[in-house]
Amino acid sequence: MNPTYPWIENKLEEVSGEAFFDRLPHAVLIDAYPRWGVEELACRLTQKIVGMDGDPREIPHPDVLWIRPEDTKLKIERVRDAIDFVHLSSQVAARKVAILESIELASIPASNALLKSLEEPPANVHWILTTTAYALLLPTIRSRCTRLHLHNADRDDTVQWLLENKVPQNELENLMIEFGDAPFAIKEAFELKLQSLRTYLLQGWRDKSVDLSIATLLKEQDFYELLARWLRITARIVNSEKAPEAMRFWDELIATRRAAHEQSNLNRQIQIERLLIQWFRMKQKIRRRKAASKIMQH
Repeated sequence: MNPTYPWIENKLEEVSGEAFFDRLPHAVLIDAYPRWGVEELACRLTQKIVGMDGDPREIPHPDVLWIRPEDTKLKIERVRDAIDFVHLSSQVAARKVAILESIELASIPASNALLKSLEEPPANVHWILTTTAYALLLPTIRSRCTRLHLHNADRDDTVQWLLENKVPQNELENLMIEFGDAPFAIKEAFELKLQSLRTYLLQGWRDKSVDLSIATLLKEQDFYELLARWLRITARIVNSEKAPEAMRFWDELIATRRAAHEQSNLNRQIQIERLLIQWFRMKQKIRRRKAASKIMQH
């Protein structure tokens, strides 16, 4: 039996009414921000198309081919395997399904090889592509697929699911801000007892000196994701304070994240310590400006 995820069930219900097979597109592109469950939605959709109960990612089915990236690449050889697969006759189900996970990792040659099959698919064949980086896809791939954007239509459903999965109420706000409401990321962060970046940063908002000891703990976390969490925290300050200092710090986080993506040997601890010092200076300037503004008002 499939576990229940309200945001996924709601999206599946949107696309699978009584006329499900009559209007089901031949190519579906499922996209969302990371850790929202694009693969889970692809799994549920595949189950419905071929009429299977098991998880197609784990249980072989003669009319389903699920392809994942290898070494962070979706190789052209695997895409060609999928193209060959969809041209074979179905064996059990009335339809065949080929799933390409993380299509943004496909090379240009692999994407081009896929295009013709997306344009002229065999009868009773469905492609399901997933991505958490929609903007990186070739426009030609996007234009040939029907987009299913997975998002949190009802935040209360996600909150209730997290509470049912033992995430404490008093930790939810910090985690939802840091992880962009992404339920699977929040649940995992709680289970792994990840150090809350927001808790530390806001607790130290009025400190008169910067404590760099937290850098030793934070450097053990996924650095790229840590910077994404820091960006979300900073975005709240940018929106609430309208402070130019926060905007400049935002730009610095973006630059550091780009460097982390391009340089595998970046010293994480030094970068985190540098950002903590800049964060401390930013909050000092915001405090002083607000204090000066209050004096002027009096």
